[in-house]
Amino acid sequence: MSFTSTALKNLVVGDIIYVDVHIDKADTADPNSKSTTAKKIKKGDPVTRLAVVLVAGASSVQVTYLATFAQSTQLPTTFTDKTMWYPIKPATKESTYDPLPALPNGKAQWACLRKKQTITTDPVNKTAENIGATSAGLILAAMKA
Repeated sequence: MSFTSTALKNLVVGDIIYVDVHIDKADTADPNSKSTTAKKIKKGDPVTRLAVVLVAGASSVQVTYLATFAQSTQLPTTFTDKTMWYPIKPATKESTYDPLPALPNGKAQWACLRKKQTITTDPVNKTAENIGATSAGLILAAMKA
């Protein structure tokens, strides 16, 4: 995947960027994992992830991060609250949300609905992919916080 350094003011709703986000401990697929990423999450340190721009702005953007869960089309069985994830095809419907259209990369992905995160780092690395304003709006409307 290639990235282009892009100023925050040039981002639009639906853009997919690669940024540092904070992942809630409850959003780890394997709570017993000892991986470097799992250790960072448990300590509350940021982890670099793909994220969807939900609200664009000149000096900051609001995003939610994407997860692939090892390319599975289904959420890990360890998740008890499946309403915290919005599926992106070929990911399957597992709660109330119908899967959003697939991205050009064709990977099953899940948008985390736990909370919006504000990004102020400028510039950011942007992918060529865009989820679309309609899909981003559906994710934003479903956000829990």
